[in-house]
Amino acid sequence: MEEEFLNLSLTLRSGQAFYWGHLEGGRFVFGKPDKGGIWWGVARNRVWALRQRGGDVEVLRGDLEEFRVLFSFDKDYHRILKEKAKRLNDAPLLKAFELFPGLRMMRQDPWETTVSFLLSPQNRVERIALGTYLLAKEYGDDTDLLPLYPTPQALANSDTEFLKNLPVRYEVQAFRLREVARMIHGNPHFWDDLPQDYYGRRRYLRVLPGVGNKIADCILAYGFGDGRAVPIDTHILRISKEYYGFNPKSENLTNRLYDAIGDFYRERYGDLSALAQLYLYALARLG
Repeated sequence: MEEEFLNLSLTLRSGQAFYWGHLEGGRFVFGKPDKGGIWWGVARNRVWALRQRGGDVEVLRGDLEEFRVLFSFDKDYHRILKEKAKRLNDAPLLKAFELFPGLRMMRQDPWETTVSFLLSPQNRVERIALGTYLLAKEYGDDTDLLPLYPTPQALANSDTEFLKNLPVRYEVQAFRLREVARMIHGNPHFWDDLPQDYYGRRRYLRVLPGVGNKIADCILAYGFGDGRAVPIDTHILRISKEYYGFNPKSENLTNRLYDAIGDFYRERYGDLSALAQLYLYALARLG
């Protein structure tokens, strides 16, 4: 089945995750397999080694059942979304399905997703990936391949000088990450207490320093698999204006406009909205 196909390169470079690539000369290289064609990564508190062989993916390191969860093979979301897009005659989304076969939604870990996305504002993906790797190398559990993400407890006690030297645009991003780690370490039930309703969940996450609407939606979509979350940036704003009739008075992505665009997709695609956003984001960047 077409929907069962996984394009590793497309998926791992799609803006959902940043700790995938390979080590080269002691430096983490994001978004490229090693010379043997193996993608190395950390997700769900585990080191993965994956290799694309035509339409198949070899799991060289990792758990097969968890692999299916990580790349959403345990759900039929992709087929259902495509069928709904056909019924709605949603031309841009259908075009994205045609251009990007094998793009799949990932279901990672809330804390790991939080770490990487707190480093993301105004930073290129290579810097986000390098910052994530350096944090893992310094404070995560070591393995024989890649270090795991640091725990909230480990980051809560991270060194100020080390944080100052992280390769991110703004120093405050690193310090906010430490503040977040301290808050979550101080509340062992933080993730368990997440509300069930979408807007309640987003408000709940926004109490974390540095977490605004978009990062909260990224945590919900890619960390919790909440399909109602629609991360919106300039790419999705442009798609929404070009294809879906949005004509805001200002070019600024205000909170009101952010909610209006997200609500439009939630009304249209419900629990598949995050997946629709993923394809439309690819269309805006690569189409």
